[in-house]
Amino acid sequence: MRLTIGLPVFNGDAFLEPTVRALLAQTFGDFELLISDNASTDHTEMIGRKFAAMDPRVRYHRNDSNIGLARNFNQLFESTSSELFKWATSDDLCLPGYLEGCITTLDQSPDAVLAYPKTRFIDAAGADLDVTDPGWDLRDPAPEARLAFVFTAGHWVNSVLGVIRRSALARTRLMPAYPGGDYALLGELALQGTFRETSDIHFCRRLHRGATSQHAADPDWLANYFRGAPRTNRHPGWRRHLDHARTIIRSDLPAATKLWLFKALMAAMRRRRRQLWLELRGAR
Repeated sequence: MRLTIGLPVFNGDAFLEPTVRALLAQTFGDFELLISDNASTDHTEMIGRKFAAMDPRVRYHRNDSNIGLARNFNQLFESTSSELFKWATSDDLCLPGYLEGCITTLDQSPDAVLAYPKTRFIDAAGADLDVTDPGWDLRDPAPEARLAFVFTAGHWVNSVLGVIRRSALARTRLMPAYPGGDYALLGELALQGTFRETSDIHFCRRLHRGATSQHAADPDWLANYFRGAPRTNRHPGWRRHLDHARTIIRSDLPAATKLWLFKALMAAMRRRRRQLWLELRGAR
């Protein structure tokens, strides 16, 4: 198998079936799909086992207890060895050309570590939403410029669900266990190579009441979802910037470039000073 798709899920029976059917209908078929069920209490297990029995490319695993979103994400990657890897969410839809477009782009772009398609946003019923996404088409040849972009970014991170070179992802700390940790992961990947956005809309991001994006103002809910335990990691903004600092320190960039990046990171923190102050006061 050239590609592994890792699908972490918890109580996802509302949308899991169309999500899996869309993945299995891809024009590129040389992949395996691993479903990791985080001890769901709904019909997720029944759906996962049904697809595993139907298609030899599908494997279903159920955790004995809820280990949190981040750990569930990471154990999927750690259990694979394919050349390419992709995370998939249990409620979004990958249109038929998603994988083929991303893999073709990576094959044609040896400098790229990640490829993802343009996004269309839909609601729970599948109707289009008036939401836009500027994307993460980071083609600047300078790694410090790509990383500095991540410092200031505050928009959708659909790119983290793209097709990623395993060799690059293995050199990161993977998905951190706090809300917004995907920015830190994208920062580590951005240092290693460019990101390419394909020209077609092949991804449908579903916004609904159960989606993590709809709970941005509820830190307790997010902490519980990411960690599997309540009231932990209450300072996600600080954690994100600290992880960016670690990425700078661990990099092989020249000292002068690292200093420039630290200045860029401090500037990003100044622009977010109200949010960071509220976190320290316990309001966020």
